[in-house]
Formats: sequence, structure tokens, C-alpha cells
Amino acid sequence: MQIGILEPKDFSQMALKNLSNMGVVEKYNNENLDKFLFNKEVLFIRLAHLIDKDFLNKLNKIKYICTPTTGLNHIDIEECDKRKIKVISLKGEYDFLTTIRATPEHTFGLTLALIRNYKRALFIDTRSNEWNRDKYKGHELYNNSVGIIGFGRVGKVLDKYFSAFDSQVYFYDKSKSLINSGSATRVNSIEELIGKSNIVILAASYSEENYLFFDCKYINLLKNKFFVNISRGELIDENYLLKKIKNNFFKGIAIDVIQNEQLINNNLNLFLELPKDINFIITPHIAGATYNSMHATEGFIVKKLIKKL
Repeated sequence: MQIGILEPKDFSQMALKNLSNMGVVEKYNNENLDKFLFNKEVLFIRLAHLIDKDFLNKLNKIKYICTPTTGLNHIDIEECDKRKIKVISLKGEYDFLTTIRATPEHTFGLTLALIRNYKRALFIDTRSNEWNRDKYKGHELYNNSVGIIGFGRVGKVLDKYFSAFDSQVYFYDKSKSLINSGSATRVNSIEELIGKSNIVILAASYSEENYLFFDCKYINLLKNKFFVNISRGELIDENYLLKKIKNNFFKGIAIDVIQNEQLINNNLNLFLELPKDINFIITPHIAGATYNSMHATEGFIVKKLIKKL
């Protein structure tokens, strides 16, 4: 079996060993992609490439595409189904994913950085030889209010983190059957959640049904609030969001995702050109990118692949 690892940097050695027992493993060296993809029956990917129809056309023998991710918007699932290509992912693997804490940890870190003005204090004051303690007074999590939109495995862990700091946590989830075993209080609408919360976190899963659902109606409610998006850029009206950031609409905003991350024609440059004095933080989709989480998820996906064969 011909197996390709498209993004091999820091790939789990244990997972690699198990794959080597299954067939011939080749790591992509960033040269001649077409040649690398030729004759591959199994392809391991992360998030750097858009697996669309044109990409799939280069895979003449592909049977399995393996991605250690929960989101699948980087893969044309419909086209894979047409070609009888099986996609193996972390989607729906709730029990396993409860052991992966990278994303909620990053979310918590972004939130703390926003409310304590870490970015502005670091890049504006200390790098310009200014030492101004009073200029960047921040806020505490203690007795603060946090609203979480989407109460899946990430949202539930965030509830534990913020509750440990004595924040009042609210959540909204469209699933009526969801069971809450934590201390967060459920609300009936996103509007109610934003109204009750000083800090709002978008942690909803992406699907075609909720594409761009977080539009101007909701963004307009976030005036002078802290906002964090660690879900997917495709959930939010990004152009309207950019307009509001430029106008210093938010008390602070942090994003780990943007729309069309794998494409050249995205809004990354517009985000990077925002004034440095705005309380805005952007990270390149690194919420789940820790050695621990990536090695664990790669190993898990390899085990799923073995069961399929």
C-alpha cells in the first residue's frame, strides 16, 4: 500500500511506525506535488491544503484521506463520496476528544490576553522603551461573565476553566437534547447570551447549515465586549467583522481562524494591517496545534484506518 504524509513535520513517530507496517510511507518534501500524489492509496493531511476537485484529480489511486481534525471544510466531502474515497477524521469521536485539551487551553489563553491587554502592553510600550503601568489596566476573570456559543467538548471544558476562576458562565447550543453536567447556565438565544456576557466565545462546530450564521445582527450586539472565535472563519461575516474592528468597536477581539485559510485570496493581509493600538489578537489556527494533541490525534486516526482496512 502506498501511503503519503502531506504535512510530515513533527508527525507522530508511533503513528509513523504503525503506518510503515502497513505499506510504503512517503513524506512530502514540498517539491513536485503531482509526483508525490501519484499512486497514493492513503493520504494523511492536516489543514494546509484545500482538498477540492482539482486536488483530487491528482490522486489517481486514492482510497482513504485521513485528517486528524474535527472540522472538514478543507475537504470536498461530496466529491470524495462521488469517487468512493473514504474520509477518516475526528468528527464525532467525542469520547476520545474529551482527552484533547489544546483548543480550550488556547481559547482560555487568548481570553486572558485580551482582558489583561497583554498584546498592546508588549508591542506598544515595552518595545518602544515606555514603561507605563497605568495605561493598560485590565480586567479579571473573577466575577466576570463569559458566554459560550456552542457547548460541545470545547465549550464544556471552557466552562470548567472559567468556573474555576469564579466567572459566571452562560452557554447557548442549538441542540435541545444536550446534557449539561457543568456549572454553566443555559440561555435560550444568542441574543440573550451576548446580553448577559462581557466575554463572548464562538465555539460552535461548522456545517453548511450554519455558514455565515454569525452575521451583522449578532456582531452589532458585541459593542464594548470581548469576543473570541476559535471555531471556523466560515461561521462569521468576516468583512463586516473587519469593518467593526477598524472602528474599535470591541473592547477586545481574538481570532484563531479566518475564511479560506488554504487560499491565497483571503483576508489575512487586511487583518494584519489593522492598527497596532487596537486590542486585537490573531493566531494562525494553532488552537489545536500542540505536540501532545497532534501526536495523540495522529495515532488515533491511524488506528481508525487499520480498522477500516
